[in-house]
Amino acid sequence: MYYAFLASITLIFLACLPLYPYFKIPLHPNLFYSMLIFVALLGIVCIPTAYLLRKRVFPVDSSKDIYWSYCATRRYFWLYLLSSLPFAFSLLFFVIFAPLLPLLLGYSLSLCGLILIRPRKEDVI
Repeated sequence: MYYAFLASITLIFLACLPLYPYFKIPLHPNLFYSMLIFVALLGIVCIPTAYLLRKRVFPVDSSKDIYWSYCATRRYFWLYLLSSLPFAFSLLFFVIFAPLLPLLLGYSLSLCGLILIRPRKEDVI
């Protein structure tokens, strides 16, 4: 599931790059900078929150829980989703207004967040 999240945000980002010259529109600088600040703040809030939640919900004890695999997968899914929020909002802004820099910022923040939250061997004991 980790590689699926990485591949999906990378493929969506790469698919948006060739579309940029066709859909770019002039934006007011205030709107552009407010989008950058919003995506950056979203990354500043979501990624540390996901990291702290990861420290709190893992490790999963496989000897006590018979559904440990389902439990770990569910927890990882929500952590990955939380880490991908900056890219999701920057993609929404890209679809509406087509600015490239917030999309690049959201992609890089989400990629760093996903790398930070990646699965480790000590998550299941």
